[in-house]
Amino acid sequence: MFTLRDLPSRKTIDDFAARYGNPDAEGLETWLVWASATSEMLSAFERNLQRTCGISQTQLFVLILLKRNPDGLGIGALASRVSVTSQTMTRVVDRMERDGLCRREPDPQDRRAQLVQLTAEGDRMLEVALPFHYQWVADLMSCLDTTERATLRDLVSKLDASRRTRTERETTPPGRQETDPQ
Repeated sequence: MFTLRDLPSRKTIDDFAARYGNPDAEGLETWLVWASATSEMLSAFERNLQRTCGISQTQLFVLILLKRNPDGLGIGALASRVSVTSQTMTRVVDRMERDGLCRREPDPQDRRAQLVQLTAEGDRMLEVALPFHYQWVADLMSCLDTTERATLRDLVSKLDASRRTRTERETTPPGRQETDPQ
């Protein structure tokens, strides 16, 4: 989570760029504004879900995934699809099971494993949570017209592709880079 609330002025960014060798002060300023806005938006999303439904965004995403997968999903599959560790997902599912939102059932393909499935109570929670969430998103996005929304999607997708490429380069061990067969 991005935690800086007191964003520096452009002058400060430029001063730091000169002193510490930042080759792209404008890029940093843009990133700071985007990261701060994203963090604040996600915090507001979390607060809205807690206030209106008493659930977290992780719990909402688990409910949606279970609705989309009525045969159930394992803890590992849920964890990877929500971007949390299996340990964290186990705690989330424990809480949700205690609240009656989901249940664990034996996996018919692997007797050692369990599948998490949506309960009727979990389905009712979606009936409450999703309309509130959809209205919250509609209100938030109402300041952008169709063209601006498309531009925002394109720009965020471009940034994400850049991040993925950079992450892959940073996590590939030296000497293991793929070479062009030509």
